[in-house]
Amino acid sequence: MYYLALLVVAVASYLIGSLNSAIISVRLIKRQDIRDFGSHNAGLTNVYRTFGGTCAALTLIIDLLKGIVVVFGTRAVLFSSGLFSTDDYNAVTACMVASMFAVMGHCFPIFYGFKGGKGILIAAVCTVCINPLAFLLALIAFVVVFIATRYVSLSSITCCVVYPICYVLADLIMFGEVNLYTLAHFFIALAMGVFCFVRHMPNIQRLRTHTESKFTFRKRGDSK
Repeated sequence: MYYLALLVVAVASYLIGSLNSAIISVRLIKRQDIRDFGSHNAGLTNVYRTFGGTCAALTLIIDLLKGIVVVFGTRAVLFSSGLFSTDDYNAVTACMVASMFAVMGHCFPIFYGFKGGKGILIAAVCTVCINPLAFLLALIAFVVVFIATRYVSLSSITCCVVYPICYVLADLIMFGEVNLYTLAHFFIALAMGVFCFVRHMPNIQRLRTHTESKFTFRKRGDSK
């Protein structure tokens, strides 16, 4: 019964993740498809570069709400409701499964021809709701690489690689040990990292050819 309920929650999380915030915000404000502009990626960075702060702010708000709904909705439906007990099932694992499906939906949204964003922001929001220490460790890696290179994409790719390790390190720091749940969380985080990494393949190619754009606080003048 528990695993059937978890499957229902996972499917719901995928559908929530498929509500791509970048596509929604740009269509609402500019009546345009973000995938037709800039890097053609339906993500926060491309929204900011091409349409500015208002669209980017709405994109951020929607992604924040998505992550909060997925994580706390999973806890509410499965555990706070009294349907299942945290003595019998691990709430963190359930929330991570739901988050993985939300990231999958963001990267490969059923509502937009399976062509969505890169999943970094929704993964970050879910992580800070589930395990703030793991989020902080990944954020440190992001900031260090960003300061050194000013490449958002390279910083995000770095997070994809270190993300599973951050969960292990967080458990070691908080509990002084790792267990079977830690192993499960490692592999779920690994799957989330792989989804996001795959969506960064065009960026990796541009990084290799030195054609990737560095982050700037100015919009591109030819992208309005």
